[in-house]
Amino acid sequence: DSHPITYSSTKVAFNGDNLDRYLLGRQFMVCLVVFIVNMSGGPIGGAELWGYPDWVKNVFFTTGFAMILFTCQVGQLASQVNGSLNMLDYINNYGCLITFWTAMLLEFSGLLHSSYLVQYLVSAISGKKIESNEPPRTALQGLWYWFRCLYSLAILVFCFA
Repeated sequence: DSHPITYSSTKVAFNGDNLDRYLLGRQFMVCLVVFIVNMSGGPIGGAELWGYPDWVKNVFFTTGFAMILFTCQVGQLASQVNGSLNMLDYINNYGCLITFWTAMLLEFSGLLHSSYLVQYLVSAISGKKIESNEPPRTALQGLWYWFRCLYSLAILVFCFA
């Protein structure tokens, strides 16, 4: 009763393997935001940045190191500290609920399913079985799952081409 929005998202997240699905989608969104911030915060070619020497511009601005520091300090660190101290209060808002469902939708889309192929490869190499909190897939669910894995792999291959 005290945290209804938190309850609505955690009720879904802690069902079956949904927490793993959420984390996969969330990590994609984190990478996307970092790339967008880095691209938008980089200097324009040939710009003079306050008279800094070339080595400073190369180390901090050309490589994106300054934007990495900025993103970590401003975008991640403060929210991580707040979230660790007041977990239920931190996710009891509609922004977190939208983020949760966006991450779940990204995972459901199949865009990220090539990472499951890596999981199977690591499992085969290590000899450890992948544990699931869900019953085995039906034939139709298996077909849908492997279709998304191949779809994701095709997108990944075309990205590298």
